[in-house]
Amino acid sequence: MLSKKERFFAAAEELRALVCPRCGGDLSRRGDSLVCLRGHCLDVSRRGTVNVLSDSRREDYTEPLFAARRRIFGAGFYQPVCDALESLIPPGPATVLDAGCGEGWYLNRLLQREDRRGAGIDLSADAVRLASDLPCRAVWCVGDLRRMPFRDGSFSVILDVLTPAAYDEFERLLTRDGVLLKVYPGREYLKEIRAARGLPPYEEGGVEKWLRGRMRLRETRRVTIACPVTPDQWRDWVRMTPMNRDLSEAETEALARAAAGTVTLDLHVAAAVRGE
Repeated sequence: MLSKKERFFAAAEELRALVCPRCGGDLSRRGDSLVCLRGHCLDVSRRGTVNVLSDSRREDYTEPLFAARRRIFGAGFYQPVCDALESLIPPGPATVLDAGCGEGWYLNRLLQREDRRGAGIDLSADAVRLASDLPCRAVWCVGDLRRMPFRDGSFSVILDVLTPAAYDEFERLLTRDGVLLKVYPGREYLKEIRAARGLPPYEEGGVEKWLRGRMRLRETRRVTIACPVTPDQWRDWVRMTPMNRDLSEAETEALARAAAGTVTLDLHVAAAVRGE
């Protein structure tokens, strides 16, 4: 069985998309690093990840948040969203970039097919470390979506799941006939948690307006489900959503104890292509 580091090198060789984050040059392996012709070096961690951030960032999204999210994903609540994404991917081989991959659940699910290759990138080092534990072979990268270390036109599919979009980069990285799969909230998304906090429903329209302003919307799905939850699952949902990042630990714990019997998923899943 390959180590995580060797899995990374194998994934990078198969994908052939990763480039030097400093000069954009081709990379070749030298020991446990990737080096470009100008001598810039990119170290691969023992966890099978690379970090291309030029400065340290405060971790707003930390390992406990992603661990809670992994438990929710593992319980199958978001499988209908993954099914909707799968239905919008064109048939045949695909190269998939998960932009804002978090702990990697979506990319891992989509890379189960042998004819797909992929990469995941996220600003959170904690998230990418968790993603590297997954069985899929992928290029896992800590980096900024506004400046991703990948070759132009490298991906036929880009995922942007509940993450602010970097449309300039998406257009640069997509193949000519590539598709952006954008997931964003509907009005009822997590309405029980919002109600427990005294917050109004999500306001719809803004994300789709931006999407239509930059790309051509080809097809959409909507996933709306009222999910029965246990008190422990409610607690994980409270702790996994960035909506609650403004709460103190005491306030978060109080919300976690105020369990409702359901949590509502209400998500738009849109497939967009380059504008004509």
